[in-house]
Amino acid sequence: MLKLRVITALVLFPLALYAILFLDNSSFALVMGGVTLIAAYEWAGFAKFPSVASKVAFVIIVAIIIYIIWLINYILPPQVMNAVSAGFWLFALLLIFAYPASAGFWKNKTLIIAIIGIFLLTLTWYSLIAIHSIPELLVGQGKITGPYLVLAVMMLVWAADTGAYFSGRRFGKYKLAPAISPGKSREGVYGGLLLAIIMALIFTLINQGSVQDYIQIILITLITVIFSVTGDLMESMFKRQANLKDSGCILPGHGGILDRIDSVTAAAPIFYIALSMTYL
Repeated sequence: MLKLRVITALVLFPLALYAILFLDNSSFALVMGGVTLIAAYEWAGFAKFPSVASKVAFVIIVAIIIYIIWLINYILPPQVMNAVSAGFWLFALLLIFAYPASAGFWKNKTLIIAIIGIFLLTLTWYSLIAIHSIPELLVGQGKITGPYLVLAVMMLVWAADTGAYFSGRRFGKYKLAPAISPGKSREGVYGGLLLAIIMALIFTLINQGSVQDYIQIILITLITVIFSVTGDLMESMFKRQANLKDSGCILPGHGGILDRIDSVTAAAPIFYIALSMTYL
């Protein structure tokens, strides 16, 4: 299993890096659209659609909504989508905090789970594309473009996951959300936050950021990492109710697409909202 995980990661990482850094925004949107549609098929499993045909129909609906968002993005102010993203993830937090009582709202209700999935997946796609399209941000004496901002989101998530893994194994004592994900600890979250903040501080130092830059980047890092945990818990909550160990099996040793991007589903929209409120 470990060998499969390593091989899959070694194949996926350069492909993901190339797509993020070297594709133009339209091509990146197309690639991310494909990834999102695979994730949509997996989410249909959470909703317990009864047949392959019904799952495909759900994927088609998600594809149509993504296309509509792509078309209206040219006339729709980003504040509108940001407000929808903020509202959805505050709603998600309520579901997580109130779990398992909140499961009564959606458990075994295919339509509700499907609607939640549509919001989660399309907002993730939109946020990544919106971040990728940013021409340039000035941070201290440095400049960072959209593709590198997308990479920054990914690196924050990876840093948080890595820090949480090692901190949780070494110091983990108090469970974070035992009813949803028994393996996660509060100490793990603290370790993930610490590593992500260290990485953000190094970035700001390299770019000779001002005091304001340090404050803003630390705040962006904190809120992004906290919501990355929320995205992870959100997927785990629905996966647990569907009695699934993994969202799929498309990635050998890793499970499904949703198992790999669960943290990003919340981190990307919140990161874009934070950028919009500070640097854009």
